[in-house]
Amino acid sequence: MEQPQKLFTVEEAHRAVGQVAPLIAQLQGLQRSILKTNTQLDEEVQKLSVGNGHPLKELQAHIEQLTRHQLDLLEAFRSALQQVHDLGAVLKDLDAGLVDFYSMREGELVFLCWRVGEERVRFWHRLEEGFAGRQPLEESKG
Repeated sequence: MEQPQKLFTVEEAHRAVGQVAPLIAQLQGLQRSILKTNTQLDEEVQKLSVGNGHPLKELQAHIEQLTRHQLDLLEAFRSALQQVHDLGAVLKDLDAGLVDFYSMREGELVFLCWRVGEERVRFWHRLEEGFAGRQPLEESKG
């Protein structure tokens, strides 16, 4: 199991969402761009392998350009993911925009759970339960 680098109170997690939310949106956009560039690279490599009169130098130049672009996208993705980690958040599912924050609840290490589209952290779950085990926070707890 990953060791928590930071334990959050509910209020600290609420504040962290303000920093995490734009990073998740950035990661989701980068993921879409990476997948699109992968498709473009596959298409260009396919053209290169079948020939069919495609100008070789142009194809090679375009593949090199797409490869450089892909490396830039991957570096931006790595950087944004590191920022999420540095904030102490745990990205659980990028497609769903699901992020957890380690916390203590009644002496037990748990996750405070937030998902893109939720205004604030309103749920928690035990480490082994995951999203399906989400339970609402009582507002007085934290």
